[in-house]
Amino acid sequence: MLNPRLVRQAPSRRVVAIATAAFMVVAIPVAALRGRQAGPAPLSGTVYDVTGGVMPGVQVTLVDSTEVSAKATSNASGHFQFAPVGAGKYVLEASVPGFRPLRHEFELREAGDWNRAVTLQVGELKETINVRESRINATAQAGASPQVIRVGGNIRAPRKEVHVPPVYPQSMREAGLTGVVPIEAVIGRDGTVSSVRVLSAQVHPDFTIAAVDAVRQWRFTPTLLNGVAVEVVMRVSVAFDLDD
Repeated sequence: MLNPRLVRQAPSRRVVAIATAAFMVVAIPVAALRGRQAGPAPLSGTVYDVTGGVMPGVQVTLVDSTEVSAKATSNASGHFQFAPVGAGKYVLEASVPGFRPLRHEFELREAGDWNRAVTLQVGELKETINVRESRINATAQAGASPQVIRVGGNIRAPRKEVHVPPVYPQSMREAGLTGVVPIEAVIGRDGTVSSVRVLSAQVHPDFTIAAVDAVRQWRFTPTLLNGVAVEVVMRVSVAFDLDD
């Protein structure tokens, strides 16, 4: 009995034609899809605040890798759109009173990248408190001068209802020392100061304790964004100074 042999036969022309046609059917849509993903296409998006509300009238700037910029403004629905742009790296920028400046770096590669969602965060408040005392054995004076805060858009700025002035530490007066305490405080939804953090380690502990003790007792009206109470960060600079 003879051993079976493997018979090799070249594919017919009909088989080759069918295989080639099937490859072309698959390859053409993939190539077309890759073309769509690479752009150019209009770059569009919507501007929101942290409550999910849309923000009309926001000017958005698009900057490409060669520093060429274009501007667009969101409409009544918070929607904006730029002229068609190609794939690559870009930066979106926006600045609105009452909100933190936006600078978002991103890359356009796939088709979905040409539609962006932009959320602006509530900005920081700033206040400067000056605590002035006479040098020891002189007439004592103390004062506080809050800085005016300008907040725009749909934010209602918090208003301070309870102000407790920092007290100049006696130990620092006797030593003739002065100092500035930079503080970051969070005003909670109910208007109370929920947390306080000193931003510098180069300040005498007696100054930091006096400043933090005072700021913790401050009370504000709630910060409202679209009628909803939100937390807001406040930067406070407490300066302890002595008269000559």
